[in-house]
Amino acid sequence: MNIISVTSPLILVALLGFILCKSNKLNKSQVDALSKFTFFYSIPAFLFYQMANADFSNMVDAKFFAGFYLPLLCCFLLAGLANYFFHKKYQKHYPASAVFALGASYSNTVIVGLPVLLAVIGEQVVALVFLIITFHSTLLFGLTSAIAARGAPQEQTPSDSALPKRQRFDWQGFFKQTFNNPLIISILSGLVVNLLAIPLPGVIGDALQLLGKPAITLALFILGASLAYYQVRNEINFIMLASIFKLMILPAMVYGAAFYLFQLEPMIITVLVILSASPIGVNAYLIAKMQEVHQETLAGAVVVSTVMSVFTVPAWLWFLG
Repeated sequence: MNIISVTSPLILVALLGFILCKSNKLNKSQVDALSKFTFFYSIPAFLFYQMANADFSNMVDAKFFAGFYLPLLCCFLLAGLANYFFHKKYQKHYPASAVFALGASYSNTVIVGLPVLLAVIGEQVVALVFLIITFHSTLLFGLTSAIAARGAPQEQTPSDSALPKRQRFDWQGFFKQTFNNPLIISILSGLVVNLLAIPLPGVIGDALQLLGKPAITLALFILGASLAYYQVRNEINFIMLASIFKLMILPAMVYGAAFYLFQLEPMIITVLVILSASPIGVNAYLIAKMQEVHQETLAGAVVVSTVMSVFTVPAWLWFLG
């Protein structure tokens, strides 16, 4: 499998956005407007349509999901703790820790994972891949919103600076973040349409497909454009840490769980490991942009992990045989 043929177009689209902004062909207000359209309309249309039309009829046993999602949650937790205790700027900062954890565990399953698996195994993997994709964003975006709802550390007065203030869970903030997030809304509403077997009129389905078709391309373009405004080098340590978590630690944990703990079939193990070994998905950056934390880190990590995956994904394929 020539992984370069999969990742090169992604890098070139992001590079084009970077060049156009760096050369002042596009200004920041234009990029912000394009970002708003992508985040609030194009990507939600794409996610809603995919979720509404997902096939749940061939659900596999619980071990299949546990082999992927248990390591995923462990990786999310470890990455979040790394930010919470060791990041100089965002130490003990719940929203930043949640966003970093998302970046270190959220896979580019559609653009990288699926094409690689189709080339290596064939079309029989499509159903398995979409079973994972179906709940992938819902779980991680919802978990990120739940943790971010705790808010940033409270300001303390000099008199009580020695006493750490207990942070209560902000239910209002959680629901606001969850139901103001167009990505989560589109996924949940698409799931409802699917489970209730509500038919989508043909013209609406066609319109959603047209609106969602440029979603990933626009997201990559905006990612590259945003790099022109961020000082990515200031976050290089955590960019590399997120990439290592995503490309090496998470797939190793998935392999361990799928092979040793749940003893799944070789083909299923390959599917789960390659999905987990895919680079960081661009939607993680959009969540960082919405939360207004770690934008530089996630923008850089998406690009760096995509470049690194040219080497790490073939290495995992070789390891899996």
